[in-house]
Amino acid sequence: MSKNSDESRTPEALRARFEPHLMETFHEQRVLFEEGRIRLHATAQLECDEWGVSVRLEPETDRDSFTVSGAWEILSVWRNRVGAAYVNWGISVPASEEAP
Repeated sequence: MSKNSDESRTPEALRARFEPHLMETFHEQRVLFEEGRIRLHATAQLECDEWGVSVRLEPETDRDSFTVSGAWEILSVWRNRVGAAYVNWGISVPASEEAP
């Protein structure tokens, strides 16, 4: 790997690239949470720090709220979805609520 490639994968570089999109797209938004066989709609509250992102989820059902997290290095970020490798969770904007 080249030095430039290594530098673009540091936690600091990943945070700078991902945090604005994550906050704009998912923070305080209705999302679809998936982990294994669990699928539910919830409101997401994101907190980012130098380590990674924590997502507090308030389910629309009678389930208690809970938090999932992932380090910057294991996040996969797309336009309307974010997931964490190895811990196997993901949140996405429900299709009916995506911007055109």
